[in-house]
Amino acid sequence: MRPLRLGLLFLAAAALTAVTALWGINPHDEGLALQQAARVMDGDLPYRDFYCNYGPGQPYLLGLLDSALGPSLLTWRIVRVLLDATVALLAYVLARRHASEPLALGAWLAVAAAMAFPTIPSPNPAAIALGLGSILLARRSAVGAGLLAGLSMAFRIDVGLAAALGACLAAAAEGGRWRALVAAGTSAVVGAVLMAPFVIASPSDWWEQTLGFGLGKQDLQRLPLPGAWDGGFEPNKILWFYFPYVLIGGLALWAAAALAERAPLRDWAPLPLALAGLGYLLARADEFHYIPLAVVLPVLLAVAAERSWRRGHRWPAAALAAVIALIALYGLDRKRVQLFESPRLAAIDVDVADGVRAPVAEARAIEELVPYVRERVPPGEPVFVANPRHDLVKVGNPLVYVLVQRPNPTRYDVFQPGVITEAPAQREVVSALERTRTRLVIRWLDPVASAPEPNGAGVPSGVHILDRYLERNYRPERRFGDYEVLRRAS
Repeated sequence: MRPLRLGLLFLAAAALTAVTALWGINPHDEGLALQQAARVMDGDLPYRDFYCNYGPGQPYLLGLLDSALGPSLLTWRIVRVLLDATVALLAYVLARRHASEPLALGAWLAVAAAMAFPTIPSPNPAAIALGLGSILLARRSAVGAGLLAGLSMAFRIDVGLAAALGACLAAAAEGGRWRALVAAGTSAVVGAVLMAPFVIASPSDWWEQTLGFGLGKQDLQRLPLPGAWDGGFEPNKILWFYFPYVLIGGLALWAAAALAERAPLRDWAPLPLALAGLGYLLARADEFHYIPLAVVLPVLLAVAAERSWRRGHRWPAAALAAVIALIALYGLDRKRVQLFESPRLAAIDVDVADGVRAPVAEARAIEELVPYVRERVPPGEPVFVANPRHDLVKVGNPLVYVLVQRPNPTRYDVFQPGVITEAPAQREVVSALERTRTRLVIRWLDPVASAPEPNGAGVPSGVHILDRYLERNYRPERRFGDYEVLRRAS
């Protein structure tokens, strides 16, 4: 493959993400990732000292950037642009091994479009890049493939395990069982070494927040798959609505073709990553959870379409290629809407924002809130960011901690149903607020914070310990848009 072609594909995929990289903020996901990064640089350990559902890789990656370049809403966006382009390029190279140039380019476009929307500092891009890289490297080095798969576990355990299995399949296809065992052993050792410090430090917290959460509390946040469409005839919105079925149906179509045509072992190597993506989608069928499956599936489909075409199976090949086209169309159309139909944005005039833009009212409220809080709370002293209520929670706003540059006195940056809505967590928060005598609470009043969902999280827990404590001990002082500042009563 010509280096120039690869370089152009990398730059084009990067541009697709970068064109809107400064647009919008995500109070929950962005705030959570950056707040966790700040915590690890202060010496806190994930799981033991703060709540963390994923692997420790993302907090430490962003923490190192934070330490080197200072706190910023811009740095992670640059990293995300580079990771998105890397994932798209890896998908192209992997597909091009066994598919024609048009099909490989189709897979590249679908993956680039899927990665470009939406953009949040999730561990998915790094985990997927390492996973695809491990499968790609298995042909040349079983040890290298295992190393990348083990590193992927540090970002997302499920994706890392899937990457390890995929690397084993790819290694076995190239060199037999011994190469597969080498890849498996290397990934197991690397993954264990990276996770061991956190498991040893607090095994119960590690289990409860990672695998235990997925097995026990994930159902609270599960969203049902789409039902009947009740809108008008708008093809793009119909595609958005039924996109989970495009991905699920595409994977089923690939499996049927692979079984019917007795696909060689090498073609099965990306399947474990696709199955991890399927599990992630079924855990919560929203646009943030489509990405892993939408990224791996085009690689599988491109190779399968090429195989079917060469064997004279024209209609199956066309159907497989059509799914690639739908994935690309979905991502490109979402990007089109983001580019041309977004609300009016303004740069947030706060030091850590570094040119990032938000809806005008939100930007102006943040610009008033940040100096107000900083003037009243000295550096190093905590503030607490609260929701409108804590018996019913959809998301929180830990981004406020990053913007005001003041720490959270509790270990709960993430406000999750089944965690902050329960009595033990609320008692722990109250205890921390009392112990530190936190002087200011910033209540985030955006309706999305407590918007009910059609799942277990949409039912109030009936626990009001934290709400009653705040009502008794704090008084409203100022309001800036959706942010209400409460001061501790004398």
